[in-house]
Amino acid sequence: MQVTAKEAKDKFGEVMATAARETVMITKYGRPETAMISARRLEELERAEDSYWVLQAKLGQESGYIGTEASEQLLAEMISRDES
Repeated sequence: MQVTAKEAKDKFGEVMATAARETVMITKYGRPETAMISARRLEELERAEDSYWVLQAKLGQESGYIGTEASEQLLAEMISRDES
C-alpha cells in the first residue's frame, strides 16, 4: 500500500492496521519517504541483519582478519611508511 504523508496523518489508525499486514509506503512530495511495517516484521529484519553480521564476522575470522586494533595499527604503519 502507498499513501501520502497527509493521508497517513488523517487515517493513522487505518494505516497502522494495514501496516500490521503489509508494508505501507508513505510518500512526501510524490517520493517515497518512509515505510511503516509491523513490529513482527521489524524483528524478522533485525534478526536477519544480525545473522548477516555474525556470518561476516565468522568469514573474517576464517580469512585471517586480525581485529580492529591490529588493523588500525597496521594501517597507520603503512601510511607512515608511505609518507616517508
